[in-house]
Amino acid sequence: MAPLIWLITGATSGLGEALVSRALAAGDAVVATGRQAEERLAHLKSDKVAVVDLDVSASRERIETQVKKAWECFGRIDILVNNAGFSAPKAIEEASDGFMQRIFDVNVFGPIRVTQAILPYFRSQGCGSVAFIGAGVAWAPIPFLAHYSASKAALDRFAEGLRKELRGQCIHCTIFEPGGFASQLGRPRDRSDDEGFGQYQPTVPDYAGLFAETMGVFANEVAPNIPGDVVKLADIVVDLVRSSEGMAGQLPVRVVLGSDSLALVRQKCKEQLELADGFEHVSRRTDRENAADLRYDGMLGLTSLLS
Repeated sequence: MAPLIWLITGATSGLGEALVSRALAAGDAVVATGRQAEERLAHLKSDKVAVVDLDVSASRERIETQVKKAWECFGRIDILVNNAGFSAPKAIEEASDGFMQRIFDVNVFGPIRVTQAILPYFRSQGCGSVAFIGAGVAWAPIPFLAHYSASKAALDRFAEGLRKELRGQCIHCTIFEPGGFASQLGRPRDRSDDEGFGQYQPTVPDYAGLFAETMGVFANEVAPNIPGDVVKLADIVVDLVRSSEGMAGQLPVRVVLGSDSLALVRQKCKEQLELADGFEHVSRRTDRENAADLRYDGMLGLTSLLS
């Protein structure tokens, strides 16, 4: 296989850093991006690595400018990995507008804008792959992480919708949904952060008990037993995306990674089916007369994950 060109967001640390290393090890070239990337990743610059500042929470116009700059580094891009992400705990009741906006800007609107910017280039060259880094908790919100879970759930549905809109084009789309692994996902994005992304404790007394219980689960069960290995995660993502490049449709729209993420997905699907079946009699009461005779083959075909 000829060397591929990657554009990786959030490449200054954590999984993004590991993805850059793995792509280079595979013999490919990378445009590594992130906040202050040109300063923080200057040591990586070579004939195989270009570095471009790209803050995914910037305006659409700014993102389009930086994606164009990234494209011009090697004259093409084969794979976009929307990796940049951010998380922080907060009770829903206590979350400020700035807190919510920041999480959705980084986790949802940023990846959407970067994808919008790259698609015309992919279409002009006749191929390309878009990969998203989602999260297993998109399937199952955890108390005090509802904003992060909701943002990743939105990203999941966007990726699925994009995959469907790209049917018939040689542009592939997959979202990877890993479980827990050691990263810098929750660290403040800059020292001037004033939205409470650091140490958090609910100020509403009624949340104290549940917060303590939740933190106890993390401290006693999750943290000592994180199954995910960030290097192995990067290996899997790079290997799978490389194998599907130029063969749109080979990978499923959604790839669940990690035994913990797999457990969340299976529990959610099982419980949701139980709820749907248990309340089927209620659901059907809203139908007009003779609605049971209607067929929805066209709609089900448009929404199928396997089509």
